Amino acid sequence: MLLRFDYPKSYKNLIEDIFETDVMPNFRKYPAIDVIEKENETVVIAELPGVKKEDIKITFENNLLTISGERKAYEVPEKARLLLNEVRNRDFNRSVEFTHEVDTDKIDAEMTDGVLRIVLPKAETAKARTIELK
Repeated sequence: MLLRFDYPKSYKNLIEDIFETDVMPNFRKYPAIDVIEKENETVVIAELPGVKKEDIKITFENNLLTISGERKAYEVPEKARLLLNEVRNRDFNRSVEFTHEVDTDKIDAEMTDGVLRIVLPKAETAKARTIELK
């Protein structure tokens, strides 16, 4: 067996491999989110499979959007045996800080098929504008 140790890349991969096995849970941030900035709004999309709408709390304060909640346990039948357990029951909390002003009165959120979509319209002061020369 040939082992090539190419620090720091291989060392980083080695550590990731140790913590991302079937034995250890995956330590990536949950929920996974995407942030998409458009001309007049920013859209945040979060994957929340198995989470009910009533178990999610969304707040926006001081230009900080926070998505929090709980993915609750499911019932394993009494005479069943759990052979592999990768689905974690957990509380979650993810925050995104905005560098531009948001029109908080027009923030909208919807959840479809385990995907949360939050639309945060930019405030008029944060929108790009063209300045005419005189």
